[in-house]
Formats: sequence, C-alpha cells, structure tokens
Amino acid sequence: MKSKISIFALSFATVCMMSSCLGDNDDTEIVYYDDTAITGLTLGTLTYVDSADTINASGYKLQIDQYSGTITNAPDSLPVGTNLKEIKFASVYALNGNVNNVYWKSAVSDSITPFSMKDTLDFSQPRELYVFSSSGNFVKKYTVTIVAHKEIADTLIWNKFDIDNDIKNYTSVKTGICNNSLVVLGKTASGSELKTFVDGSLKKARSFSANATMTTDGNTIYVTDGGVIYSSSDAKSWNTVSADVKSVLGVCGKEMFAMSSANKLMMSLDNGASWKNEDIDDDAKYVPSSDINFVSTATTGNTDVKRAFVIGNSSANSKKAEVWSKIVEENTDKDQSWMYQKFNSSNNYYLPKLSNLSVTAYDNNMLAIGGECDKLYYSIDCGICWKENDKLILPKDFSASTASIAVDNDYFIWIVCTGSGQVWKGRINKMGWDKK
Repeated sequence: MKSKISIFALSFATVCMMSSCLGDNDDTEIVYYDDTAITGLTLGTLTYVDSADTINASGYKLQIDQYSGTITNAPDSLPVGTNLKEIKFASVYALNGNVNNVYWKSAVSDSITPFSMKDTLDFSQPRELYVFSSSGNFVKKYTVTIVAHKEIADTLIWNKFDIDNDIKNYTSVKTGICNNSLVVLGKTASGSELKTFVDGSLKKARSFSANATMTTDGNTIYVTDGGVIYSSSDAKSWNTVSADVKSVLGVCGKEMFAMSSANKLMMSLDNGASWKNEDIDDDAKYVPSSDINFVSTATTGNTDVKRAFVIGNSSANSKKAEVWSKIVEENTDKDQSWMYQKFNSSNNYYLPKLSNLSVTAYDNNMLAIGGECDKLYYSIDCGICWKENDKLILPKDFSASTASIAVDNDYFIWIVCTGSGQVWKGRINKMGWDKK
C-alpha cells in the first residue's frame, strides 16, 4: 500500500531528515538547493476506452509553463478514445536532480503520493503535481492537464440547413464569403437576387439584372451589373463605380481583376475606377469565357507574394477546364504575365470541362464542383492535377441541378444547390481544431 502524507508533513520531514544526515565525523560536503522545478515529463503507453490496442504516447509532447505552473499536451491532443482515467508516465525530470522529491496530489484529499512510473492515474480532471527543493525550503506546484481529441481528425461532418425555396427555383447560383458570412447571387426567371446568411437562413438583400455577376474578397461583395460595379461590406450600404467591364473576377493583394466585354483579362489598382489590359503568355482563345472562377492562394515562405488563378471553360477546349495563373507581388511593378496551364496528354487528372463550374480555395489548395454535381475535385498542385479525395465526400442525400461552393475563415465548406434548394455546411474535423 502506498504511503500518503500531507504536503506540510513532507516539508517538515525533509528538513529533519537532512539534519540527521550531518555527522561530526563526516567529511562529505552535501549541498542542498532552495530552487526546484519540473523540467520534463513524458507520457508512457496508454490504452483506449473501447479497445485492447495501446498507444505509445511518448511522441505527444507535454508543454511546461514555469510562470503559470501548468503542464499540458493541449497543442498535441491524444487520439480520440484515449482512456484518460488510465494515464501512465514514462519519465520525469527535475531541476537539481530532485526527481525523488516529486509527488502527485490526491484527487480526493490533500494527501500526496510519490511519483512512480508504475502508477496509473485518473486524468479525467486536471491533477496537481508538486516538486520539493532538496533543502526542503521551497515547493513548486503544477497543474497537469491531459486531453484527447473528441473528434476523428479526418472525418468530414456535414450540416444541412432548411430547404430554401428561392434557391430551389434558381437557374444558377454563385456563392461567396463576406466577413465570414455566406453570400449568394441567384439567377431567377426575371433577373437575379442577392441573399445573405442571417440567423441560420438566407435573407434577400437586393435585386439585380439577369446579367449581374458576383465575387467576394472576404471583406467586400462586388456585383457587376450593366457597366456598374456595386460594392458593399454588409449588403445594405453600397458604393458604385462606373466601369467598362463585363464582370469583376476577384481581388488579390492590391489588385482587382476583371473580364472585359471582349473577354480580355484586366486589372485595377484603384478599386475599379480605372483599368488596364493584362499581359498573357499564350493564345487568348484559351482564356475562359464561361463559368469563370477566381481563386487566390498564398505562396510558401513569402507573405508578400500571392498566386491568383482564373479557372473556367472555353470553346477552344471541349475536354478540360482552362486554368490560368499569375504571381501577384506586393510591389505591383514586379507582376508577371498570366500563365496558361497547357494540357498535357499524359495527365489523366485534369479538371474536366464541367457546366456551371464552381471553384474555391481550401486549405491553400483548390476545391471544385460542377456538371452533374456528383463529386468534389481537389487540387494540391496549383491546378495541375484534380482528383477525388476520400476525405472530401459529398453528403449522402446531396442533390443539385447546379451547385456553388465557398469556404469561410473557419474552413467550413458551404455548398448551395439549385433544383433541391439544399444548403450544406461541412468541415474536416482537424481543420477546426486550431479554431477552438
């Protein structure tokens, strides 16, 4: 049976023990230190609640905060189903070698028990850990918290909202995200209407003509309609700029991009007040003329450099969607031409030419849907290869005549469906762990 003593009794006993060890004829000099701290703690082999399998948890790092007196694995949570009531430790390290002066406080009383790697401890709640200095004059307390994920990392969970009868009857739809809220522009029999997501459903905000197009840059909605660019951050107050463009495509860095009525790529540095034609590195017939999408992603290692994509369909290609890209610099004088991604006959994973194609950025990669809306396409290499991903799967009862996809700041994927009026919101669990 393990001995359990109070913290105060242990401190007194430590001082007495040191005094008795000092003999008149002992020439050995013993140094006792007043300072102490836990400098390392390692988890051992753990178990699952509903399985005989074990977990070698030594790779799950415990972070020690000496100022707050906390120890936790929260940044590196244990797997789902770990039995937190049976936690073992493989090692402990203490300043000045005080590993024999480390004690766990009881979960039900003020008594303490010496640290032992043979012990199995209940960490369904945080536990207190004490380390005493060799002099017995100082004790440092830590609150130790061990946590496990409550969700399976790679599982995509979908939530379905109430059927929207307006969306059900739209002939096509375009989605975007503004201030982390869903925005939808839907084509009706007589024009188009803008809806915003409010209190769990989409509410009508404004009507436009049948030729209106929409894009968002995260903070602003841009609707191009009849030679006018309408912009708003809340779909209530609108600014207008007259511009000879067919549609604003998107914004990347300081630059706003648009398509002219002659199907030429254009760029503005003054929010659409003035425009200039963009340079391209290949035949203009491959510039998309329908189902056009704009995507902006970050580049690795340089926050001042971004990559812009224009992806859509062209009559020049009957098999695949067209992908153009451009490096966008903080210094716009360094901008390069738009580069056409040529079709490689050996690449069997191109993005098909899908009607009503919708593309969005996801985790700095790209996600697409279109055509029969029966699958999602995912690209991790700047739009060269597009494959189905076994984690990114549509909901079981998903139904759409056409669909549009967008991703918000919390990595939730939104899909709005004409024909069925369905509105879906989903996220791979691990994509939200850093948001909690």
